[in-house]
Amino acid sequence: MRARRRHGAIGRTLLGLGLLLALGTAAACGGGGEKTNGLEKLPAAEVGSRTLAALRSAPGVHVVGTEKDPSSDSPARYDLVMSATTTRGTIEEYGQQTQLVKIADDTYVRRGRAFYTATGEAAAADLLADRWVRLAPADAAKYSYFTLARLSDSLNSYLVGLAGEVRREKVDGARAVRAAAPDGTAFLVANTGPAYPLRITVAGSSTNQVDFDGYGPAAAVTPPGSAVDLSSLG
Repeated sequence: MRARRRHGAIGRTLLGLGLLLALGTAAACGGGGEKTNGLEKLPAAEVGSRTLAALRSAPGVHVVGTEKDPSSDSPARYDLVMSATTTRGTIEEYGQQTQLVKIADDTYVRRGRAFYTATGEAAAADLLADRWVRLAPADAAKYSYFTLARLSDSLNSYLVGLAGEVRREKVDGARAVRAAAPDGTAFLVANTGPAYPLRITVAGSSTNQVDFDGYGPAAAVTPPGSAVDLSSLG
């Protein structure tokens, strides 16, 4: 009986060692979770470059941006869903909200009467307030930034400043890496799967923060019905 007990003790010891070895192997492989995309091993500027390439090719994404600059006429906040060819959502400008729909080269907006009053266009309010308007090219150019391609291009100039250590962090529970510049500009990027940006903060004369989520095919967008067509005015 004693020999059997010793054999049982040895077996339990070997089993325990086997579990420890298995746990050690799992830890060496990243804790058994999803493997990283390797961004943590790259230079900061390369992380930024891959991030913007991934953003440009994303099938769709929800984007929320804010800008803190009292002297600027740029939108204070935007909440948009973008794909390669469409954009829809809202923009806050001049203290008022603009609804925006972009389909390829066509840009539509809908604004309240208060918007036209705030921008000195009260005379247009009777015709355009609370109605969808297809903008003329010159006016539509103001919103050309709000596409995946143009948004990606606008961030390219900040890549050169990214330097130093690429750190691992979490953004709303998601595994991420941070690539940053000395001035406070920072790219927080998914550390698993595609190198999609999760949050980008741009520092300078104004501070801009852009948050990204909801990556995947965007819903179809159709032209608003009964839009007032100003696009032929040039």
